[in-house]
Amino acid sequence: MTPAAPLLAVLAAAGLALLLPSVRLPRGAVSRTVGPPRLPRPGVRSAAVVGGIATALLVGGPVGALVGAAVAAGAWWGIPRLQTDAERSRRSELARQAPVAVDLLAACLASGASVEASLAATSRAVPGAAGDVLATATAALRLGADPSDVWRTVGELPELAGLARAASRSAGTGAPLAALLPRVADDLRASRRADAEARVRTAAVRLTAPLGLAFLPAFVALGVVPVVASWIGALL
Repeated sequence: MTPAAPLLAVLAAAGLALLLPSVRLPRGAVSRTVGPPRLPRPGVRSAAVVGGIATALLVGGPVGALVGAAVAAGAWWGIPRLQTDAERSRRSELARQAPVAVDLLAACLASGASVEASLAATSRAVPGAAGDVLATATAALRLGADPSDVWRTVGELPELAGLARAASRSAGTGAPLAALLPRVADDLRASRRADAEARVRTAAVRLTAPLGLAFLPAFVALGVVPVVASWIGALL
């Protein structure tokens, strides 16, 4: 066996760990409709540990051990937080559509339709991320899935967590869901407005740095340099 064989074996194991299939929810699970599946936590741990070991063997010595530990820690923390552009776009679409979907669902329920019929009508009226989630939830309910499990899965999406809580509360207490949803829609709009204002404030702060870098050289050249030059001329 060549000296590089153990390292190659470790690197192959790291690749296999990264390619482990994601933990999927049962057929009809709702969260699969928003963004690509993420690497499961056991897969993240395997990839982080094996990647750290591979790095340590590759670098070698005490420095390799330190670098390997840093790589493992960074992978452990960073991989679960990676999001593709498609996932971010779909999350943004879901956040934008959620208040409208909740309002439409409340209107359908207020007209006397059942929860399943209201979900189906809303999913057809709101195409996109929110419609996909509601359509999958409708299919799960019609196939006989436990409503608490369906709404628990919906609640894993932060954008629809309020809807899931209201539906679970209605199922548990008998309170009319149509009366709970307007408050949920108002909260979603308030949260989205607060996020937009926070992004505007962040953008304003970030814009000050380039402006400062643009004006500072001009200020130095036109304001500071002539004064310093006049002092030097007077001293000479």
